[in-house]
Amino acid sequence: MKNKTIIIVLIILGIILAALIGFYFIKQNKLTINPPKDAAQENPSNVPANKTMESPTQNKVPEENQVKTGAGIEDNKQTSIDQSQSKLVTNDFEVVLPAGWQQTAPAIGASAMAVKINEQINDPAAQKINFKSYFAVSYDTLQGKSMSEYVQTVKSGLQQAISNAVFTKEQDMTINGRSAHAIEMELAQQGVNFKILMVIVKGQGDDVWVMSFNTTKSSWEEYKETFYSIVNGFSLKK
Repeated sequence: MKNKTIIIVLIILGIILAALIGFYFIKQNKLTINPPKDAAQENPSNVPANKTMESPTQNKVPEENQVKTGAGIEDNKQTSIDQSQSKLVTNDFEVVLPAGWQQTAPAIGASAMAVKINEQINDPAAQKINFKSYFAVSYDTLQGKSMSEYVQTVKSGLQQAISNAVFTKEQDMTINGRSAHAIEMELAQQGVNFKILMVIVKGQGDDVWVMSFNTTKSSWEEYKETFYSIVNGFSLKK
């Protein structure tokens, strides 16, 4: 398995990122509740100011996450938000952000991530690691494999990473004219039972885009419809 696919497996699992993502949003929510005057002036539309996890006390929106107008973004894997249409938009794809979901700085290897903010988590173990339900979009190539071979490679990587991962449902899909394969799985990590939806979308040529949706098993029924709605609204630009 090549390095990029290994990174995608880690993003799909995502549990190793849970505490970090939770910490980031705890810090962000504190600033949203009590914004400094200068931050409020710089952000008159009342959109919470984004922050990087490397600089948790900085209020200025990082340049790579600001809304871009006119010329395109130089790095075609950097993201921006079209707030007026509630869309997460990149040079490669766009997806509607449901109410209550907010973009966050993507983990290394991911093209975009969004987290369910102000989520009420009842699971004590999930609370302990500050887990927040989230989804991520990652880019990869088939590396000379067929779509079915690539799916098996990712599944094998998941089972090697966490032996208790169980694949509960699989189906082929068509998303805005693109071939796709969806996998639902369950796994336990750090004392928490998780439910994950992974959708692999065939792009142009050898390209593939992997969407992963992570939540607790107890919250799955609440989020299932939202997750599949996001999937069906995923649109590649080329």
